[in-house]
Order: sequence, then structure tokens, then C-alpha cells
Amino acid sequence: MDELVDLMNTSSSLNDYAATERHPRFDNYKNVAKIASSQNERRAEHRERQRSRRNDAYDRQRPMLEDDDGEDDVESIIGTSMEAEETANPFQLQRKAAICKRYKDQLMLSEWLIDIPNELHGSWTVVASPKGKRCLVIAKDGITKVYSKHGFCLDQFKSGIPGGGAAGHGKTILDCIRHPKNKKQFYILDLIYANMMSFCEVEAVIRLNQLEALAEEIIINSKRIRGGKTPIFTVPPRCPCNVEEMAKMMAEPMSFDLDGLLYYSNDGWYTPGYTPLVGWLEPWMLPEVLNVPIHESYKAKENSLPLKEYVEDYNDKHNHHYVHGRPWEKKKPEESTKEEKNDEQIVVD
Repeated sequence: MDELVDLMNTSSSLNDYAATERHPRFDNYKNVAKIASSQNERRAEHRERQRSRRNDAYDRQRPMLEDDDGEDDVESIIGTSMEAEETANPFQLQRKAAICKRYKDQLMLSEWLIDIPNELHGSWTVVASPKGKRCLVIAKDGITKVYSKHGFCLDQFKSGIPGGGAAGHGKTILDCIRHPKNKKQFYILDLIYANMMSFCEVEAVIRLNQLEALAEEIIINSKRIRGGKTPIFTVPPRCPCNVEEMAKMMAEPMSFDLDGLLYYSNDGWYTPGYTPLVGWLEPWMLPEVLNVPIHESYKAKENSLPLKEYVEDYNDKHNHHYVHGRPWEKKKPEESTKEEKNDEQIVVD
């Protein structure tokens, strides 16, 4: 980890830097002996694996995509729901919460944008990421379920998502962010399955371009659902990765609390776990890393640490480590369980 964060030294000049070039702050990354390969090289390796290991990629995601709901993929763990905690009743019995293994660890996760790709301009797309909780939203058999990244079923309801409403036809799987306070508000980050088709092996630029039409369909379908207010699904702003477009997107505050920016390689597939084909920067980092001007409200950060110390502190707090140049995260099962219980009320099917 020390070698990784040292890439972000503050001695380089940014005056002549262009967003399409390798950022001088990370120039010494290629000289770190303990890291097997640069992030740029791993991107090339990742793309090659996409082409040569299609079957392996599908096998890992097949349980999530299949419709079989057998009980053999459910793990039971003992946990106290938030509802029980709020009652403060010492005699409230604990109940079992089910982890659905088929939806566990299926979200695609980003890496810090370390090596700035030479082809960033024109070949990457940046997506604004709202603050909230990442989740899988599964719509099928007339019901919509929300799963945490650890496989907990957090909620279920009727929605306008194809397969998750009154009609109940079809199946849709979305990668979303759930609003931290308004549990009926979701932001669609990515499309995984829809219209009897898996989008896991579809390029990111094509997947992202489907989202607006899907959001419109959800609105139309929601009007047909009787009863209470249906959840709202919207698509956060995105733009091509060039200075002009990014500056325009960051010129004004957005309609939500911005957590950071996701950088998608246009040709990347949807693969579970960390991938070098999706990068991450926090808003205040854009002027320093990509020379992109931002609105005044985005210049504040959680602490006053310089960039490299900030990343090191973040990695320590979130238990992120790098092994042979690749991100690796390991949480104890009880820690993951505690985290989910603290964040959401767990729904027991």
C-alpha cells in the first residue's frame, strides 16, 4: 500500500498536463518493483481476458442471472433487525436473516484512478455517483427486491421496473445506489439484465446508453401500479471524458449529494469485483488530477490531508489493500453482517 500511495507525490508540476495524458503525479508508478504491473497494463490484461475467457465470466455470474430459486443458495445467519433495535425491547427475539449467495459479491467495483489512460478522451465515460448505498435491484415475478453487496435482502416492493410490477413479466437486474434517507429513491448506475438478455458481456457505452429509455419505461409502468407511492428510479448525469464536458457537468451543484465520479472504459464488460476498467475520483480531486475546474461547493473534502495521505487514510479505514498491484478487500463475516444491520433493516423472505 505504501508503494501505491507514493504514486501520488506532490512534487510534479501540473501546468502542462492534459486530461488525455499520463498524469505526472503518478509517473513513478511504473518504477515500483513490488507492484507486478501498472494499472494501465492491467487494463490491457483485463480486456484480453474479456475476449479469451467469455465462458469463465459467464459461469461466475450465471447463478445471478438464472431464475431458479432453490434454497441451496441461501445462508442463514443470526441477526437482530433494525426494527427490533429501535423498539429497545430486551426481550425482542433475534431472527434469522438470509444471505442469498447468488447475489453476494456480484457488484462491479471501481479502483482509484491511478494511471490516467492515454485514451481517456473519447474512449471513457464519466458518471456522477450520488451518495448512498450500492445495491442490486432484482425485478421478477411481479416483485422487486433490493440486495446489498453482501447478499442481504434489504427491501421488497412493487415497482415500474419490467418484471417487478403488476404484470410480472420478464426479469431485470440493475446496479443502483439507494438514497441514504429516502429509501424510495434509487439512482441507476448500470444495466446487468433486461429483455431476456444478459448485458454482462456488453460494452459499457452500450449499457449506459440504455438507461434513459429504461428509466422512462419505469415511469410509465409505475403509473399502472395501484396503491402507495412507487419507488423512483432516475439516471445520474454522465458525459464523455474530456475537459470541456467534465467542466460543464461540474460547473453547477447537482440535484443530489455527489459522492464521487466513476470513470468507465467504454469497452469494459460488467464483471463482479474490482476492475481497472472503472476508475474512481472524489469531486475535489478533479482539478488536481485531471485539470478539470469544478464548482466551489465541490472543493471541500473531509479532511485537510494531501492527496496521497488522503488515499492512504481512506484505504486504511475501509480495509483496502493491494496485492501484486491489485486491489484486495477482506472483511470478517461478522463485520459485514454488523455493517448491513447498522445501515438497513434486513428483510427476511
